[in-house]
Amino acid sequence: MNENAREPREPGGERRRVLVVGAHPDDIEFGAGGTIPRWVDEGWDVRYLIVTSGQRGVQDASQDPEAFGRLREDEARAAAKVSGVTDVTFLGYMDTEVIYSRELQRDLSREFRRHRPHRLLTMTPEQLSTDGFVNHPDHRTVAAATLDVTITGGTTAAIFPELETEEALPPWRGLEEIWLMGFSGGPEVIDITEYFERKLSALEAHASQMAQVRVDLREFLGRWLQAIGAPHGYRYGESFRVITRRR
Repeated sequence: MNENAREPREPGGERRRVLVVGAHPDDIEFGAGGTIPRWVDEGWDVRYLIVTSGQRGVQDASQDPEAFGRLREDEARAAAKVSGVTDVTFLGYMDTEVIYSRELQRDLSREFRRHRPHRLLTMTPEQLSTDGFVNHPDHRTVAAATLDVTITGGTTAAIFPELETEEALPPWRGLEEIWLMGFSGGPEVIDITEYFERKLSALEAHASQMAQVRVDLREFLGRWLQAIGAPHGYRYGESFRVITRRR
């Protein structure tokens, strides 16, 4: 783990904040479903921001996207609860239609300023993060826009000035770490041995998605997370790329 990571409470006792930004309702649980409950137990105040409602994540051409999106939002809230997270915000963008736009940047900047994270966790913007996985275009767009917000609309007063003048949301310059999750992982490995069952339960809360998985979820997760953790002496691990920035 990062030996230089800050404690999860301020000197005055205020809980320090983590904002987790995902593209679809189950992205967070796949990428960090063991690490997040660990952070919650350590005292971090973790909030979720999900850009779409996963309206088209179903193999049924006749399924109503809006109704399916509402179902997936309910599943996402249930999964978050398993991890100890109760603050879940949906931006309502349509699944598979997220494009890099000024509107997306403004919406992400608004939430960044509202939540004022000390730690930001989002997805990797890589297109080919591994030799066996093509990163979803929504993942890439959300990741790129979220990363850009940390140096533009989230932190700079003259960018989207209406957020401050009309919505009382001044820029937030207290971000200290950016964590990137994805199948490519990174050098920061977190021991989630005690949280494996929580990750599994959180993923199972996404029942509409797990019903479409063609592998045994426990076996798949076990192999994947053991491969990450074993070189570091952990039974199960999750890995991330961490960008440290303090001003």
